[in-house]
Amino acid sequence: MIPVRVTVSVGSRKVPLDEVADARVKSAFRKAGEDIGRKLEPILCPVHKKAASRVRVHFDARGGADLQYDSCCEKLGERIGAALA
Repeated sequence: MIPVRVTVSVGSRKVPLDEVADARVKSAFRKAGEDIGRKLEPILCPVHKKAASRVRVHFDARGGADLQYDSCCEKLGERIGAALA
């Protein structure tokens, strides 16, 4: 599984998941991050045969997710976009 760094909005601050006090909230967001990592793992760039790296997801106060990652080229981004759509 690709590791995914998860952050959440707490008030007006963006904090790492480990700083969230509520265990239920922390567990739900951690599972979402793990699910994303599992979905991204089999997706490789057709040109360079590399996976996404430095994957991070931020959940805003409404629960919306913003996924960011580093990729070797645009082709990997296209594959990821299609797989997560």
